[in-house]
Amino acid sequence: MEYGSNVFTAVIDQDGIIYEAGPGRKRQIVGIDTQKEQDYIKTIAELRETLGNYYNKLVSLGVITPPKTPEEIAAEQLKLAQEQAAQQAEINNKLLEAIGALKAEIKEMKEHGYSDEGSEISEPGSKPQGRTRKSDTNGS
Repeated sequence: MEYGSNVFTAVIDQDGIIYEAGPGRKRQIVGIDTQKEQDYIKTIAELRETLGNYYNKLVSLGVITPPKTPEEIAAEQLKLAQEQAAQQAEINNKLLEAIGALKAEIKEMKEHGYSDEGSEISEPGSKPQGRTRKSDTNGS
């Protein structure tokens, strides 16, 4: 093929459309005829079918795990979010119970004459300060 030329010489044989640069030079396949193309397409389809059969067999035997579909991934994420929401609801209920118990304890302490005015957090093992019985503050 000459540089700048739009024409080249090729032959059609059993291998396809062949370009020969000249006598004794390497042959180069530049195309195939319609029948050969149809044969390739048929062969590829057969190979894909065989590959699909092998793949399905390996999946059924548990040798390989197929990738998850977007629907499966979404379902797993939804399930996880629901589990987390249930755990958070359980934690919230426990906190509400604890708060309720503390409120009841404070109410009971107030009913029994304890005051929380000026209370401070005391060190473990020390005598609580700031919580006094109302009767103690009255001088009795």
